[in-house]
Parts: sequence; structure tokens; C-alpha cells
Amino acid sequence: MKICLIGDFSGTPDEGMKNLSKTIAGLLSLKHEVLKLSTRDVRKIDVIRRLKNFSPQIVHYLHGPTVRSFFLLRVLRMILGCKTVASATRPYFSKCSRWLIMFLKSDLVLTQSEKFERFFKSQGCNVVFLPNGVDCNRFYPIDEQNRSRIRKELGLPEDKKILLHVGHIKENRQLNIFEKLQQINGFQVVIVGGTTQKSNEKLKYRLENAGIMVFHRYFDDVSIVYKAADMYVFPIRDTDDDMPDAYNQVGAIDLPLSVLEAMACNMPVITTRFGALPRLFEPGNGFFYSKDDDETIHLIKSIPNILDCNTRKKVLPYHWENIVARIESEYQRL
Repeated sequence: MKICLIGDFSGTPDEGMKNLSKTIAGLLSLKHEVLKLSTRDVRKIDVIRRLKNFSPQIVHYLHGPTVRSFFLLRVLRMILGCKTVASATRPYFSKCSRWLIMFLKSDLVLTQSEKFERFFKSQGCNVVFLPNGVDCNRFYPIDEQNRSRIRKELGLPEDKKILLHVGHIKENRQLNIFEKLQQINGFQVVIVGGTTQKSNEKLKYRLENAGIMVFHRYFDDVSIVYKAADMYVFPIRDTDDDMPDAYNQVGAIDLPLSVLEAMACNMPVITTRFGALPRLFEPGNGFFYSKDDDETIHLIKSIPNILDCNTRKKVLPYHWENIVARIESEYQRL
């Protein structure tokens, strides 16, 4: 097939959207002819000419979506006669713009959370649930000898349990809980902050001042940090509003890649019931849902006594190759 992907292919893939875009493009390129367009490139005058010369059968907008991206897909479908797909990885619409979706809908919307599936269906969209994936060949568990070696390389304490979180250092990610977690005896909190977006320097200073180790730099292979850790904590909560109407209300994509990556390394995971997570994963075997800070603290203290952790088994079906095969199947169906 001839496929045009619109996403973020710039710089280093240290953020969910970039990681997703580059991974899907790379795997699809193994079998198909793929044209990659940056979300910024689509605003340029010569893009329509490039697309006409390429003549795609499928145009897939990987980010968002927003009303603007739906409008773009509608225009491209009219001009190119192609089928259009929108991935609902982090949707946001102002309250006054939501009604426009029924007039601008693409041929297919790939959703991840139940609330957005309900919303897009209510607007008459053709909806298919499709989760994100994880590279299980890159993220995998290691033995204690290699774990000790990596900790020495990273300057992490070997006499404490490492609590890990990976993601941007921003207020909308509810990172304040880690100040409490750092106070638990025998534990060290480590946060790896993305470099794609600007960090909240006051928050970063406060976290470091609490004794938290903050790595605010790009790792060529971030999997080594996961492999050095003992458990993963994801504290971000869904917005109270069923439909966020501002980008900054949402702290992460609907299926956080970092949680999948931690599971692939067979780490115990404590998370909120965020986005698509409750839809995919039942609690148990080292995977826990927490409703508040007190429950998170209780779980962290009890996890070292758990012997049946097997979060990797839970996430293996979502290896990226399986997910991209499902994307290909949806393209073929269109």
C-alpha cells in the first residue's frame, strides 16, 4: 500500500507521540511505501503537490486528533480521493467545537479509551479500538548482576529499592506524590524527564530538593533505566471532565508507553486507572491500581514481599509488531 503518515518525526524519540510516530512508520515501511509528513509540514504550500505526486491510498493522522486535524483529513480526502484515518491518542476539543466532528469525521478513528470511543461513536464515526504497543525485544528483564552494573553506571544507590517514573516534568502529571514516596525508608525515587517539552523548573527544583534523583536528559537507550529499577509508579489521573477541552488538561497519551515499557521489563507497576489501562489490564501478578496517595504508599511497602510478579506476560500481546499488523488489517479493510 501507499501510506502517508502525519505525525512528529523530528528530533529524538523521548516523548510518547514521537516514539509512536517513528515506530509505526518504521514497521510499516518494511512492507509498504510510506510518506512521512510532520504535523508542521502539512501547513506548507507544497504539501498538496507532494501528496498528489505520491498518490496515497491511506492518509493516517497519528496525533490528537483535534478539529483542525479532522478538517485537514477531510480536505485531503476530497483532493486525493484517499481513505483517511485518525488515531485518538490524546484527543482534545473545545466545548464549542465538538459538534463539528460529525461533519468532519474521517473514514476511521482508532481509539484507546472507552470514554473517547463513546464520544466518537456518538458523533457517527467509524470507530475501532487499537492500543499502543511496546518493543518487547528492547524492554526486557535482566538478572541482578547486570542490574547492579547498570546502577553503578547511572550512579544509583545499590542498597535501596528504586521507584521509577518516566515522563515530562509538568504540573499536569501529578508528580507531587513522589515527594511523599521519597520519604519511605529504603526507597529512592528516580524520575527521567523528557527533553522534547520544556520542564517546569520550579517543580524540578522541588523534586530534587526532596531528595529525588531527576535525570533531565535524553537516553539513547532509556530501557537501561527501567532495567535498573525495582518498580514503576504512574500517578497521572484522568480529568474530571469526561472530555478535556484544553491540551494542558491531559498529562499523557491515553495508553502511556512508559507503563507498557515497565511491564515489558517485568517490573511491578502501581498506576491510576488512567485512559485505556483498565480496559487492557486486570490487577494482579504485580500490576496494581491505586485510588489515592495513601494506597500507593501502602502498596509500595508491600510489593517487596510479592513473589508472583509477571507483568511482562500481561503486555506481550501488545508487542509493536502485533499492533502494526492490526493497523495494516484496518487499512486493508478500508
